[in-house]
Amino acid sequence: MMKFLLIALLAVCVSGFTMNSARSSRSITMMAEKSKSIPFLPAPKNTAGLIGDKGFDPLGFSNWIDIRFLQEAEIKHGRITMLAVAGWVFAEFVKLPGDVHQVTSAAAHDIFVKNGALVQVNILISALEFISVIAIKETLEGSGRQPGEFGFDPLKFSEGKSDAVKKDYQLKEIENGRLAMVAFAGIATQAVLTGKSFPYF
Repeated sequence: MMKFLLIALLAVCVSGFTMNSARSSRSITMMAEKSKSIPFLPAPKNTAGLIGDKGFDPLGFSNWIDIRFLQEAEIKHGRITMLAVAGWVFAEFVKLPGDVHQVTSAAAHDIFVKNGALVQVNILISALEFISVIAIKETLEGSGRQPGEFGFDPLKFSEGKSDAVKKDYQLKEIENGRLAMVAFAGIATQAVLTGKSFPYF
């Protein structure tokens, strides 16, 4: 009887270890499937392997919008806001001649809307958007064009570089573009709230 109790006790202990290891392996698998940037959400499947992938798609856009379109949009908006951040701050220090230009960057928007100067900007943006629509159409139709690729490299940064270096450049552009999008939102908000010029406090 004593032997039987010992064997039963050993069996219970072994099964407990087995169940714990099974649970821990399941939890490791579940953790591996979570987003890197938002650990309580599942990792987006359609962004895996892309340059700059951080597992960030909390609204699940990549599940119902073509990922190439989303990449194009992110790269384009990143480029625009990198220029916007530099332009906003630069315009605080360098002013064109004339009283109309002697204002902060935040105040300039309202002034140029009133006198119609932003019509010229809208015409330029419309022309650039037309080119962009043609480019993304080609990408979505399978032309082989990569999102964000316009063959624009006047300083030849990528010429003769290895694929690894080019990917590093692409990663830096995407990450700096993301930073610029957040920075521009912060700069514009702070400038409007305080009514002050650089550094906006």
